[in-house]
Parts: sequence; C-alpha cells; structure tokens
Amino acid sequence: MRLSRTVLVPAFLVALAWAQFRESGLREIAARLEIQTEPRMPARVYLYKDGRPFRLSPVDALLPLRVDLFYRERLWRRSNDPATLEVTCNNISHFFLLKGAAGFDLPAGKYRIEAYRGLFFKPVSVEFELNAGATETVTLRMENWAGAESASWLSGDDHIHLVRAPEDDALFLKWMDAEDLSVANFLQLQRQMDAAAQYGFGPKAEARIPGRSIRPGHESRSEFFGHVNLLGGRELIRPLSLGTMYANGPETYPYPFVLFGMGRKLGATVGYAHFDGSTKHSALLMDVALGSIDFVEVFQFGSLRTEQWYELLNAGFKVTGVAGSDFPVSLNRSTRAEQWSRWIPLLGPERLLIKANAGESAYEAWARGIRNGEGMVTNGPMIEIDVNQEAGTARARAKFHRVLDSVELVANGRVLASSKGAEVAAKIPSQRPLWLAARADAGLLKAHTNPVYLGWTGEPALPEARQALARRWQDEIGYYRTAPLLFPSEEERTRFFQRAEQALARLKSSHQTP
Repeated sequence: MRLSRTVLVPAFLVALAWAQFRESGLREIAARLEIQTEPRMPARVYLYKDGRPFRLSPVDALLPLRVDLFYRERLWRRSNDPATLEVTCNNISHFFLLKGAAGFDLPAGKYRIEAYRGLFFKPVSVEFELNAGATETVTLRMENWAGAESASWLSGDDHIHLVRAPEDDALFLKWMDAEDLSVANFLQLQRQMDAAAQYGFGPKAEARIPGRSIRPGHESRSEFFGHVNLLGGRELIRPLSLGTMYANGPETYPYPFVLFGMGRKLGATVGYAHFDGSTKHSALLMDVALGSIDFVEVFQFGSLRTEQWYELLNAGFKVTGVAGSDFPVSLNRSTRAEQWSRWIPLLGPERLLIKANAGESAYEAWARGIRNGEGMVTNGPMIEIDVNQEAGTARARAKFHRVLDSVELVANGRVLASSKGAEVAAKIPSQRPLWLAARADAGLLKAHTNPVYLGWTGEPALPEARQALARRWQDEIGYYRTAPLLFPSEEERTRFFQRAEQALARLKSSHQTP
C-alpha cells in the first residue's frame, strides 16, 4: 500500500527538523580540540580528563596489539593519508600526531595533554579547559635538549616484530619520525608458522625517507642454540626456527655459526639477540671465540647487561653492543609494570646511536657503524668518549636534560674515574691489552659507549675471565654431545663438534687466533 504524499512530506520535514536540531545540540555540547606541535613535527601524545586517561577521537589509523607470540597484528586505517595513529596494548592507548597537528571532538571539561618525541626532546605537559561548542587550540612546544648535536647521530632499534605490507611503509615511517628513530629493523620470525611477515628483503624492500629507514631482516630461533638476529640481508634464510618449541620438527641445523656465514654472504649484519640468545643453552661462546658475529644485544627491557658484556671483553674478545626492543614484547612488559614511564618510546626504548651521515640509506650507515664497533647504547642520556693516546688521557662527556647521578670512565671493567658532573677525565692506565668505555647513569636511564681498544692482541685483560668462559663452553659441549641434535648428515654433526672444539681451544688459549 502506498503512503500518500500528504503523509510523506510532513514526515520528511519532521525528520529534517530533528536532524538539524540534533546537529545543533551536538555543536552546543561537544567541544573541538586542535593540537599542534611547535616546531611542527610528529610526536606521541596522551590526553587526561580530570586526571584520568581519556581517548582522543577520532583517529585515522589503529594498531591493536595483543601479544600472543605469533605477531600477526595489522594496521587498520580509514584514510590513505592518516594524520593520527592509535596503538593499543594492555588497555592503554598511545596516540601519534603523524603530521604534528590534528583535531578531535571531545566533551567539555578540564584536560591535560602530554607530548613525547624520542630521547632528545623534553616531555611537554599542557593543561587547558574545553567549553561546550567552542574550539580550543593547544600548542605543544617541543624542545630538543641535545641541540644541533642530535642531528649528527643515527638511532637504531635492531629488534622489531611487526607485520609489514608495502602500503604500510609510509605510516610506519611517520611513526618512526614521531619516536625520532632513524633505523627500524623489522624482523620476521617463526613459531610453527611465519610471524611478523615482511613483504621482501634487502635494499629492494627497504622503506626510506631522508634520515630514516625500515630494513627487513629475520630473527632465527633455536631451542638448542639461542635466538640470533640477521639484519638487512638480501634474502630470508630458512628454516627460521629449530626445535619443536619454535618449529614443526626436531631438526637442529643450521646452527648459528652456519647461519651467520650464510647471512654475511647475503650482506647481513649478524649477532645474538637477548645477549646470549635467551635459551637454557647457547652457542654464544662458540661464535665469540670463532669471531663469527658483529654484535650482541646488551641493552633491552631496561636492563644493560654490563657484567656479562665486561666478562667477554676482559676475556680478550672484541664485542660490539647494540640495543633492541623486541617490540611489541617490550611494550607488553613495560605497560604491565607498576612504574611504567610514558617517557619510554614504543619503538627504540633502548637504541644504538651511531655518529654518521644517513646518506641514501640510514640503515646502511648505521649498520656500518656496528661492524666498525662504534656508537653508544642508551635509553636517555648521551655519552661520548675521547681517547688521546699522545697525551695519555681519556675523557668522557655526557649530556641530558635530567640530573645525572654519575659519569664514569671504565677500564677493563673497573671504574677509572667518576663524576657527578657532565664530564670526567683520567690518565690512561699503562696496562695492555686495555679496553676503555664511558657510561652515564640517571636512575633507570643509562648510556654506555662501545669500547675503545688499546694494545689489543687477543690476549685476555683478565686471564680468569677467559678461563671461566672455557669452563662454561666445556659444559655446553658436554650437553650437546648428549642432546638430541638432529643434523642433515653425520658429516655435518662431525663438523659442528670440530668447530665447538676449535672454539674451546681458543678459549683455553691466552691468545685469540684471528
């Protein structure tokens, strides 16, 4: 049955009037917040209403994280050119102004907004009030406490697990910009299935803008030998995982030494994750002794592993330290902590800083610094060391926007000089071999340079350190001889134990054979 025109027209007019009334009412109730950074730059922000966290709305892109070991989360977007990103984890929202400015519809009330950007910018906090029907513009004045000096450093996180498709690159690079992170290593891995999948590898799959790079690589995990990272290689090396914990079978080949050789041929920079691979048994000492690695992760989850690092150095081995977040595990852990700090970046909470020009690829310049043993690891302060062999002096210089508890020079693991100021100097000890480093502390925030080596011949600075490593590796060999290791052939099994014994011989020797 048709409705008469006399019924439809009045009904339409009533609906139109209601819509206009409702829109007018919403304009009177809602308030508009316009946020901008000054100078204009991407930043991470948090909003509070009456002292409690309050979500900014609407946002253009969303990354909901639920860490379950399989790393499958994908970016969601409602715009091809998003200005805002929300990352959620453990019921906490982290908002990013990807273009340094955005607008939001909010209820009237009293607010506070906080802004953060990487490690070189001071936190900003602004209180304001929104009135119904009005628009308020809030300017977040970002201050770089490191000044022009910050531009000479490339900052990198060697350990990020995020699914990446080509259409995601622009957004991820803007997110990195908001965290002031130069290099992000996105690592594919496996736990029964591929996880944090990358759409390609090597330079052809590197996403870059001036001064920033996303470079794919992979974390290869073995329940027998530990977790290792292969950064930036031209190809993915399979199998990605070994042992039934991570893979779908009991195979134990290729072990790290073999992987590192394959990776280096593909242009990868290689080393151990979680310092020693984070498994009960590790082949780290074998690879340190045989010189098959470029780095070890020494700074992660807020913990700087100086005791273990110094032991390797004192045993006569050059070991370059790097820093990596293991994101999103790091975010999952930190936001569960009672004293979680919003100062901590999501990407690159601990990072390796290399003093270099980015050139065409920030990744290539940063990775070159690792292979040269350069840079500093930090989650806050800056620290540098200057060694003048002619004058026989060493000097540490630190910088931070907070009060430093200490700035120290370290020689062969012992404090050579300490200061509560920003600088400290000392005469270089006559002992050789000698490694020197500088470190700075500001509570939980720390920085540490990679070592400078003097009179380095491969002899141990502390013979007892080399002896302790030899005993530990001897025990590991004993385990491997009885463990259910499955090699592709008896020849490969024999070759593994030959290399293991070769490493043991070097650990027992007073010299490090090249």
